[in-house]
Amino acid sequence: MGGRALIHFKVEGEEFARAVYNALAFTPARSPIPAAKMYIDSKETFLLATDTYAIGRPSLGPTQGIGRPVSLELTRDDLARLDRVGRACKGELSIKIPDDNGLIATGLQVDVEEVIPNRATNLSYDRSVWQLCEELLERLEEGPQDIPAFLAVDPSLLARFGKIKTPKGTSALLDMKITSSEDPILVKCGPRFTGVLMPVNRSVARQAATRGGDFLW
Repeated sequence: MGGRALIHFKVEGEEFARAVYNALAFTPARSPIPAAKMYIDSKETFLLATDTYAIGRPSLGPTQGIGRPVSLELTRDDLARLDRVGRACKGELSIKIPDDNGLIATGLQVDVEEVIPNRATNLSYDRSVWQLCEELLERLEEGPQDIPAFLAVDPSLLARFGKIKTPKGTSALLDMKITSSEDPILVKCGPRFTGVLMPVNRSVARQAATRGGDFLW
């Protein structure tokens, strides 16, 4: 992999590691979506990850990108490798996106490097999911807030949000925007993470013998 860089910017390794780690938490091993998406342009760099039941959107904030905006796909293994190189660099990372849309992360103070090839041709799934995630996040950000009397969630999905790492000195408490008992829940954690949690559909779940008519109420 190699060629001229479409994008080249610098970022603190710890910050980069935190973002890819948070994306990894929302890319479970058995997810129907086999990769997270990384978006890079001159305004912002962020990752987007989902298994269609929860969405994680960690951001690196403003970046000084060079060239046209690009995006690339990162598998679970890629995210884990980038997490390790970010934590090992002990300072700034150089992030380059070559013209074949892979990624090269190089430590500037410590001799560490990770080269990720372009995964697009090796992964098969419905990529319209990314636009749907973006549209859902935008709708929830702008939508009304009307807290319902009852809300049911899958604790295994909620547990993912407990894995989120936030910058030092910031709170890891979740702030949730709930509009109804069946609409997706907008979740924010710290200054650089936005996500979505799908609630349990009570009208469907209450039909299960293990649940009962209206759960516990």
